[in-house]
Amino acid sequence: MSIDLRLLRYALALEEHRSFVRAAQEVSISQPVLSRSIQQIEDIVGTRMFERTSTGVFPTDAGKIFLEHAREVVARADDLEREMDLMKGLDKGELHIGSGTYPSAMMVDRAVARIVQMHPAIRLRILTDNWSNLLPRLRKRELDFAIMDVTEVGDDPQLHIRRLNQHQGYLAVRRGHPLLEPKKVLTLRDILQFPLVGSSRFNSPALKQFLAESANGNHGVYGGKSIPSIACESVAMMKTVAASTDAVAVVPLNAVWEEIAAGQLAILPLVSPAVRANFAVVRLSHRSLSPLGESFVQLVFEIDAEILAFEEASAPKLLAAPVPRRSKRRQVAASATAGA
Repeated sequence: MSIDLRLLRYALALEEHRSFVRAAQEVSISQPVLSRSIQQIEDIVGTRMFERTSTGVFPTDAGKIFLEHAREVVARADDLEREMDLMKGLDKGELHIGSGTYPSAMMVDRAVARIVQMHPAIRLRILTDNWSNLLPRLRKRELDFAIMDVTEVGDDPQLHIRRLNQHQGYLAVRRGHPLLEPKKVLTLRDILQFPLVGSSRFNSPALKQFLAESANGNHGVYGGKSIPSIACESVAMMKTVAASTDAVAVVPLNAVWEEIAAGQLAILPLVSPAVRANFAVVRLSHRSLSPLGESFVQLVFEIDAEILAFEEASAPKLLAAPVPRRSKRRQVAASATAGA
């Protein structure tokens, strides 16, 4: 059985749009041509592929099996064309990049700026979302690669994973926040007495630890509620909410450094494994990166190393316990002792 690749694309468009009119518009042909093409497929296969109803066009059971294989064939054909273009040096200078919420604010924004400085004519399409939404888009070949948390991805032969450094997340609050008052050592249970703002999808180990803490002792505002209570995919929004309310934002250190220096935000003296991330560059195993893609990934690794060095140098100073202030009388006494 031999079916033109063009006919497979027509059938997939009809499955997606459930309408001959809309599917024909999608593939830029007339409706009669699309109808004849579907009939041609059904003649070749020997059975009906679609049911025409008053509410739309739907694949039959045989059609579902056919379309599943057609989708893979078309995707492989697209990959082949792309690979040949790369080998012939016909890369069009365009990248479709997926970026996790936190990597976007930590390193991807800086990588974009650097590569645009190097190659001003390139075209970039960047989708920022949490890892659970990026992964399906990557599998459907809508993204060339994604920079995201891979804590829950596991070993998958279909994925090529290049791990970046592990990064600690920090808990930021406004200056004057009640949690900054001198007290005993902070715990996650203390933190969860206040609204938590972060990405809409924490990885399972982090979520389990937060839920375990919220279930102990007094529930506070988290009794039976979701974590985080304020979910968004924008670190800029997290910072604004934390600076204006008593919410606690889960943020990367380098993304809030300016606000810390300006006195708008402070980091709580609690470093928890629950907010530690394992980022990586992920692509499909059988899809090579273009030279442009390789250049971008190399920039990401360079910036990632810079960020780790910054964190290792800055975090200990930021989290160090303040030296108690001595009274003037004690300072004079100490000076006299030193002079003796």
